[in-house]
Amino acid sequence: MKLRCDGLNPCGSCQKRGIECNNERKKQALNQANDSDRLTAKREDYEQSSDRGSIKFLLNGGTDSFTQQFLLPPRSDRTRSLEYHNKKSLEEAESSILGYELKDGRTDYAPTFIESDAATLTFFQDTFIDFFNGPFGDPHKLLDDPYAGQVAYHAVIPPGQDPNLTLAGQQLSYEPERPFATAMIQSILTRAWSVPLDAKAQEELSTNLNYLLTTGRIRKFVSMYFKYWQPSCAMLHRASFDPEVVSLPLLTAVTFMGAMYSNDEREAYIAKRVLDFAELFIFSSEVYASETEISSTFCGNRCLDDEPNDWVQFQNFQAGFIIVVVQYWAGNRVSRNRVMENRFSEVIKVARRIGLLKCRHMSHDRMDEYSWIQKECRIRTMNIISLLDCAFSFYSNYPCRLSHTEMECDFPCQEAVFDSQHPFVEPDFRFSRDISISEAFENLFDNPANEGGSQAHVPDHIADMTVLDMFILIHLLYAFINTHMTLLAPLVRKTQLPSSKMSHDPSASTKGPRGAIPEDSTLAAIRTALSRWRDHWVALRNTVSSHEWASMGFYKNGYNFWLVSQLLITKKKSVDVVMQMEVKCEDKLEKLNVLLQDESD
Repeated sequence: MKLRCDGLNPCGSCQKRGIECNNERKKQALNQANDSDRLTAKREDYEQSSDRGSIKFLLNGGTDSFTQQFLLPPRSDRTRSLEYHNKKSLEEAESSILGYELKDGRTDYAPTFIESDAATLTFFQDTFIDFFNGPFGDPHKLLDDPYAGQVAYHAVIPPGQDPNLTLAGQQLSYEPERPFATAMIQSILTRAWSVPLDAKAQEELSTNLNYLLTTGRIRKFVSMYFKYWQPSCAMLHRASFDPEVVSLPLLTAVTFMGAMYSNDEREAYIAKRVLDFAELFIFSSEVYASETEISSTFCGNRCLDDEPNDWVQFQNFQAGFIIVVVQYWAGNRVSRNRVMENRFSEVIKVARRIGLLKCRHMSHDRMDEYSWIQKECRIRTMNIISLLDCAFSFYSNYPCRLSHTEMECDFPCQEAVFDSQHPFVEPDFRFSRDISISEAFENLFDNPANEGGSQAHVPDHIADMTVLDMFILIHLLYAFINTHMTLLAPLVRKTQLPSSKMSHDPSASTKGPRGAIPEDSTLAAIRTALSRWRDHWVALRNTVSSHEWASMGFYKNGYNFWLVSQLLITKKKSVDVVMQMEVKCEDKLEKLNVLLQDESD
């Protein structure tokens, strides 16, 4: 199969390889595009045949194939983890993202660079695979190991530190330790002693924590967090993040997230081994304690923002959410289910209590930069919480706990603005986005017919959306579709029962193609919303430079989610397939493969 054919004769790809060019597939695709008056030459890559092949490719391996390039925390019990360090070669690298740096000019953190796929220069060439290229290429892994039997690191060890700390047998007792490292170990151990462990288990836990949570390793893991996770889900202000200052639970969560990406097998193994105890410590924070809720009620319903230490409490809240993400993607099955069912519900409850769902930059807010950064962190955290809520439904068929009508918060600001040490001086800085997520979601359903045949709202609202905004909207749209499928199930089954009788009735002619879901007003509105989302995504992709596109996180794969959403509303069997899935299933996407079995019909 020849990928990335540019349509020339001979194509550039074949010229580069010095082989004979065969453009028959491309000619067939162009012929199909000419049959449709809705597609232009610039958008031919989105033709139905390409989408059909793309969705087959995406769902071929279920969640593993769908998220193969997302650079999620590796999981030892999934195929994705086995291939995690076998990414594309460094020749395809094109762009980089600045690494984590501390304020005040500290050089403890060397810049870490993230390589990206340079081949994604045009949108959807030949197949969806170009678009499916993940946010980053090969995580840096040196071919030569300077230490016998150990994995080398590249640009993650702070300058001046002993590189031998990566050695499994290295004695680190003489390394000067910062208070945050000692406090982290003691806090986790204190919480762990409340768990019934025998003496041997306690000794193992203590040994593992003292090995893993040294000052040098904590700083390295923090660097890895900002290298691998921050580009996709930026909710911590990188420029002002200081391990000496941030709350201990937040530093713990960031440390364990970064440790999941460690190339050192012993470090990664120990981090996963003690991850549950880190979770226990983080969720013992005051912000998640029932005692806090009871005290607040007894003393008067005080909002967390009214407290002097509200920022510290919010950081503790962020820590709980981050550790939920770590456990869901890198933890064992028991831990995944626990955080999905229990811990995430605690996160949602606190988010509602502290007003995150209505958090917006308002004109009457304080105009100093630090206050703006703090509120932007709140807004971004709520946006990413919403993404995970929809992701539970998307990957595990777990019902959403948030409704799109609740999402009255702002969209995130531009990524470059948030990544800046001083956002106010950035040329693209805007104090607020002027539209809430719920409003933007409703705009997707606006009927163009009521606007004189043109999408009048697009210039003011939809046209102002960023790639991350569209990623958020397609998640909400998928959750809306999935909910509608469950509500539609009884009606669809009723129409299936008398179908044999109706087939002999001339007056009962079917509408729409065979195998399609019976049309209803809500489904028609969903089709409008999906079409509008897709149109803007194509237009948006064509305006983004290849360098900017390559630097984006996994949210640039929003069209993948559109393909799955479109699949659900076009296949009549999708209602039965969704209804037959158990809640909290292991791999929902793998089960959706049954909808593609009749693609050749």
